[in-house]
Amino acid sequence: MPEMPRSGARARRGTALALAIAASVSFLPFLRGVAAGHVLYFRDLSVLFHPFRQYVIEGLRAGELRYWDPYVHEGVPLLYPPLGYPIDLLQVLWPGPWAVSVLLALHVPLAAAGFVLLARGLGLSPLAAAGGALAYALGGFVLSTVNLYVYVEAAAWAPFVVLGLRAAGRGRARAVGPAALAVAMALASLGVEIALQAVVIGLVLAVRVRRPAALLRPLAAVVLGAAVAAPVVLVMRANMAAGERAHGFTVDVALNQSVHPFTLVQVVVADLYGDLERLPDRWWGSNFFDRGFPYVVSLYLGTAVLALALSSALSDRRRSARLVVVAAAALLVALGRWGGLGRALAAMPDSWRIFRYPTKAFFSVHLCLALLAAIGLHALARGRAWRVFLAAALVLGLPLALAGAAPLVLPAPTRWFVAHFFPPAITVPFRMQDLSLILADATRGGLLALAGALVAGLVLRGRIRTTLGAALVAAVAVTDLLRAGAGLNPMVAPAFLRTSATLQAALGGLAGLQRVFTCHPERSRAYWQARALRPQDHEALTFAAWADTLTPHLNRPLHVRSALGEDLTSLVPRDRLLPAGVGCSDAGGLVPWLRGAGVSHVLSLDPIQGTGLRPLLEVAPARLAPLRVHIYAVDHPLPLRFVASAVRRGRAPRDAADGDRVAVIAEAPEEVDGATGTVRVIGESPEHLAFEVTASRPTAFVVLDGWSPGWRATVDGRPAPVLAAGPHRAVWVGAGTSRVEMAYRPPALRAGLGLCALGLVGVALVWTRRARRRPRAAAQPAGGSSGP
Repeated sequence: MPEMPRSGARARRGTALALAIAASVSFLPFLRGVAAGHVLYFRDLSVLFHPFRQYVIEGLRAGELRYWDPYVHEGVPLLYPPLGYPIDLLQVLWPGPWAVSVLLALHVPLAAAGFVLLARGLGLSPLAAAGGALAYALGGFVLSTVNLYVYVEAAAWAPFVVLGLRAAGRGRARAVGPAALAVAMALASLGVEIALQAVVIGLVLAVRVRRPAALLRPLAAVVLGAAVAAPVVLVMRANMAAGERAHGFTVDVALNQSVHPFTLVQVVVADLYGDLERLPDRWWGSNFFDRGFPYVVSLYLGTAVLALALSSALSDRRRSARLVVVAAAALLVALGRWGGLGRALAAMPDSWRIFRYPTKAFFSVHLCLALLAAIGLHALARGRAWRVFLAAALVLGLPLALAGAAPLVLPAPTRWFVAHFFPPAITVPFRMQDLSLILADATRGGLLALAGALVAGLVLRGRIRTTLGAALVAAVAVTDLLRAGAGLNPMVAPAFLRTSATLQAALGGLAGLQRVFTCHPERSRAYWQARALRPQDHEALTFAAWADTLTPHLNRPLHVRSALGEDLTSLVPRDRLLPAGVGCSDAGGLVPWLRGAGVSHVLSLDPIQGTGLRPLLEVAPARLAPLRVHIYAVDHPLPLRFVASAVRRGRAPRDAADGDRVAVIAEAPEEVDGATGTVRVIGESPEHLAFEVTASRPTAFVVLDGWSPGWRATVDGRPAPVLAAGPHRAVWVGAGTSRVEMAYRPPALRAGLGLCALGLVGVALVWTRRARRRPRAAAQPAGGSSGP
């Protein structure tokens, strides 16, 4: 092998060092928890993602591809397809919530590594690449996506997408294949909104004004990548067809979690709305977020990063112009209703409004600012833009550093702020404590910015070299990001995620357990009374209340079926949800719905009184004290599998009277009265059911599980239609004994696999073409070209 040129070897060593630094430093927020064997749990991770991954891993280890979930909402298509995102396959060899947490956390170093390669591809120095990568990976937006699981996966691949598309647009046909695979990985994560933003940024940077036809290569990469990811994307799109997303969100829902203009202050004041290290205990932002915590908990980047970005934008417009335009456009989208998007969305057809939470568009702002900061560092290391950086650091940092003096210097504005910013439930003494925390956080950020300004002054006076000065500025920025992001993703012992042994033992003793219904803990009077008694650990109390009442999806790990629960995904068919006004406060109205869904038991933190419910047990797990779980039996629920005694044509009601086994089927071959029969289970798995059904005359055999177009059936080996009996499945059987089998496969899976095969062939052809081309006479420098 010929010896590598010295310049190329030096560039590669610089890239390797930048990769090592960026990856290792960006993992620091997780290091202590991972080393202790703890797991990520914050927000949906504990109540949705961990149960989902455990169910999928359990299936994969048993040799099953589980596309169907029989445990929630009477049976629905699985929240995410079991295969598609390749990194998830590691969980087959490495199961358990700790492994899931580690793999999620490792996406932050992956994001940093991808950014280093992107920055080097833009011609930036290793120092600038490492500094920008840490701003990207440790910034509030990306760290916040860890507790949004799929979005951190998409954010990790976003720099690779931008790098590949830009390289393809700059005349490098060999980049089409890698770009397509990066697009496929980002889309396969199903963090689609993040992946699409990365595609847009990549295309913008790929455009060459004098050669617009060069855009065909990155567009081809996008098409190939979308084809490779089709088995995941099309299956997920089909799953959306039955839920709220299929009809389109209302404008209000679509614009929920718009970024309020005042929220942009959080870019430089991390603890603006609460103590990010103790968010469940110290949160005061409810005037701005009416649904609890914001979807993206933090937008923090810090004054040092902003000063670097301003240095780039003001001193290197050739490199920065496109990034500034993209960031400005994305910020307008992120503002949502505050940016005037309401009218535009209202003019769209309802079915187009399938995305919600405009705050997700801040990802583009975040990525562009990190790139601008890297360009600014590159300029500083080469002795340029120091005066601009000094001015920006002083203008941004000085007011923050002096924030602690605001109550003394500006007493009247401070009183007005305290009166209007904090929610009414917080008393004046606590408001002053919270204000002190906000001001202290602002002061720390401002002082770090002034430290960067001090470095700039020393460089301008010739006291330290420009390269060392740039390294010190990067260290200041990273220190600021680490202190602000340390608590964004708390970790706990794995036992925190499990239903208590006390409750599990109680469930094991229940006779006739079919499905459970949970009276939502946070609508319980007892829960709020207990929370008032345990103010210091109400987060642990809350999760214990969810786990020990089997609130969906926490019933899934115990293999206990549930019905009529809360929809956390907007993917559940509306006929699987309780109508407004029906709930545990009115047992008389609730019980018929429970019977019709095959619910045999109800779990509640409050005592319930009403006809049709029989008190069975009161369970008092120690971690729930002083709460108790009340378990009730539902009188005469429908069995989960039965031969219909009567069949009617029409639309099926959801509620059922005592012993009512009437099937209402719009496509029934005939109406039936007086049928009898028995059912014997031959075998059941999530996606394959087999029964021996005996009927006195032709009638419907009803399986009280959710209907979906992916279900197929055979009767005595012959194909038979799966009929919709309301939200449930039914198969027509003749008189006598029949063998009925049902199997599920997503209707879009075959088409997705076909597109994936075509996409992979396309990628292979691109690589083959590359291999056949003659090598270039001279090697391109590792730094790549010199600008966006």
